[in-house]
Amino acid sequence: MIDIDGWQLIGSVAAMSFTIGFVDQVRVTYKTKCVQGLSLIQWMVFATASLLFVAYYGHLEQWLMLSVSVFGFSCCFAVVVMIFKFRNTGINDDEEKKYGNF
Repeated sequence: MIDIDGWQLIGSVAAMSFTIGFVDQVRVTYKTKCVQGLSLIQWMVFATASLLFVAYYGHLEQWLMLSVSVFGFSCCFAVVVMIFKFRNTGINDDEEKKYGNF
């Protein structure tokens, strides 16, 4: 059984909450195919940091945080891939009016 103290639980909840924002960005970017306004450098930093957290939590054998970090890295990496894939495509202003806010 996994032994989690209160601080690990707080850290895990915080990391999962932070990762929810990544999930929504993946959803919106995939749906719209629009990467205008997304910073490639920012998402590469997020992906690198998440990967470093994977190594760190793996070393500490904190499996819950490790799994959250793997998921976060996957989301960040997906956004980086979509930035490269969709950088010359995406919705235009007329389609944005049609779809509204995402």
